[in-house]
Amino acid sequence: MRLKGAVVVVTGASSGIGAASAIAFARAGARLELGARRLDRLGAVAERCRAAGSPAVNVRLLDVGERASARTFIAAAKRDHERLDILVNNAGVGWRGALHEMPEEKVDELIATNLKGVINTTQSVLPWMLERRRGVIINVASVVGFRPAPYSAVYSATKHAIVGLSHALRGELSGTGVKVCVVYPGVTAGTEFFKDPDRPVGWQYPASWVANLIVRTARYPRRDAMVFPLRLAHLAEPVFGGLMDHALGEIRRRDLPD
Repeated sequence: MRLKGAVVVVTGASSGIGAASAIAFARAGARLELGARRLDRLGAVAERCRAAGSPAVNVRLLDVGERASARTFIAAAKRDHERLDILVNNAGVGWRGALHEMPEEKVDELIATNLKGVINTTQSVLPWMLERRRGVIINVASVVGFRPAPYSAVYSATKHAIVGLSHALRGELSGTGVKVCVVYPGVTAGTEFFKDPDRPVGWQYPASWVANLIVRTARYPRRDAMVFPLRLAHLAEPVFGGLMDHALGEIRRRDLPD
C-alpha cells in the first residue's frame, strides 16, 4: 500500500500507540482521520501530525463502543475524502485485578471498547473498501492475545477475541483485495495502562516502536506482526504455556495489593 496521500483512520489516537501511529503515518505523507473520546488531547496530536508532514488532518469525537458513534465517524471520513484506505483499530482500555473483584461496569467497558469497538468500525468501513476492492484493516491486539496475563483475565479475553475475529475475517475477505492484519504490542511506554507507580511492570517498549511496526504493516500487509522478542514468546507458548501461567500468576500476585 502506497502511504503518501493515503487516507488513514486511527481510533484511540489521543495518546499512546494511537498518537504515535498518527504521527508516523503523517511523516509518510498520509491524510489522517483521527478519533478519540478526548478532543483536547486529539487536537494536540493533530498539530504534531501537521508539523510532521500530513497534508490533511481531521479530528472527531469518537466512542468506538457506541455503534452510532462509530458509523458517524467512518461516514464523515468517507465524506471528506471519498475513500478510506487504511483503518487502524487501536482504541482500547485495560483493567488489572482479580476477576471475582472486577466491577460489572468495567467488564462491560472492556468488552464494548476492546471488542465491540473493533467490530463497529470494521463493519462501518468494509462496504467502502469492498466497493473499491482494496484497503487494509489493522487491529491492534496485544501480546496477551496469545499469552494471557493473570489478573487481566477479561482484557486477555478481549484481545484473544480480536485475534480470532481478525484471522476469521482475513479468510472471509480472501480475494477481495481487502487485507486484515493483527499487531501485537508488548508492554508499551506512553500508554495509560501502565502508569500506576505502585504496580511496576518492568521494561517497556517505546510507543514509537509499535507505531513504526503498524506503518510497516500498512505498507506491506501481513497476517500477524510482532516485534522480535514477542515472536520468541509466541513460539514458546505451545510448549511452556502451562508453566508460564503459574509463573506469571505468582509474579503479578506480588505486584498487586492484598
